[in-house]
Amino acid sequence: MNKLKFIRELVKKEAKDHDWQYHILPVVVYAKKLAKIYKVDQELAELAALLHDIGRIRHGDLDHNLTGMIDAEKILKDNQYPDKMINQIKQSIKLHRASQHVRPKTILDKIIANADAMAHFDILPLFFYWRAKKHEFPKILEWMQEKINRDWNKKLSLPAAKKIIKPKYQAIKLILKACKQWE
Repeated sequence: MNKLKFIRELVKKEAKDHDWQYHILPVVVYAKKLAKIYKVDQELAELAALLHDIGRIRHGDLDHNLTGMIDAEKILKDNQYPDKMINQIKQSIKLHRASQHVRPKTILDKIIANADAMAHFDILPLFFYWRAKKHEFPKILEWMQEKINRDWNKKLSLPAAKKIIKPKYQAIKLILKACKQWE
């Protein structure tokens, strides 16, 4: 089994099925698509996409970008990836949330942050399901509006990413507006 396939299987095994199918895989697909557009090594982009949430998968949401850097470094070293590649992936994991006033720096960082945000636009119904365990419907609508606006305005920094996602963004805004009319 090659190294990339091994890491893909490792993440798939550790992630919950819905997380793998509805988040990790879409991030990988979008990262590879953006890597092709922006002429970035697709294996590098795929590895960063596969590992971008390994910290959340293993340790929970809090600072998962930081815990993920540590876990990704170990996984990549154990699979004999070169230090330069490991460092690029670690930085992309650290910066993929595009939060805390730290913006993605390199094109790989931007690809992973954008791919992560793009995947959010594909799973609107799942957000409602996940949030329903904690909140009433009006709060879920408010949270969704804030999330998609934050992703659109902060995380989507690559023109190609915005172009790809724009129809979904507009459709989600329309759906959320329709839901709010009954409040």
